[in-house]
Amino acid sequence: MDIATLLQEIRSGKPHSKNCIEVGVLSTKIIDYLTKHNVPIHTKEIYLNHKGLSHMQRQEKKRRGAGLDDVDILAIPKILKSPSDVFFDPNKGKLNIYYCQESKSCEKIVKVVVDTKFIYKGKRLTLIKTAGYIAHFNKPKSEELRIL
Repeated sequence: MDIATLLQEIRSGKPHSKNCIEVGVLSTKIIDYLTKHNVPIHTKEIYLNHKGLSHMQRQEKKRRGAGLDDVDILAIPKILKSPSDVFFDPNKGKLNIYYCQESKSCEKIVKVVVDTKFIYKGKRLTLIKTAGYIAHFNKPKSEELRIL
């Protein structure tokens, strides 16, 4: 199953044929950083579930301009593979993965929030919690939290 099929199931209201799909993997550099800082990693594979995908599509997010369009949702595997920046948020214990397609302006940045220690029905996963657009000035500036 792929993201497009998962998205269709959510929009159609049909029962989910599969709740969770693999959409990427943590790079060696990210794993090394998290290990060095004693952050648990359940899996090096990154998963996306129906709840996370639904969260990205919420009307409230769309209204305020933060909801991802379909093109960027379908590009999540590419974003995870080639992020512009990766920061660790020590307050929330989550990875924040940033991607900007326009390397010069970067007015609209995709932010993907990844939980490396998520537990769902007893299964331990590294899971995308949500994703959305942020303004470039909302991106962290602290170099000590930068991984990539």
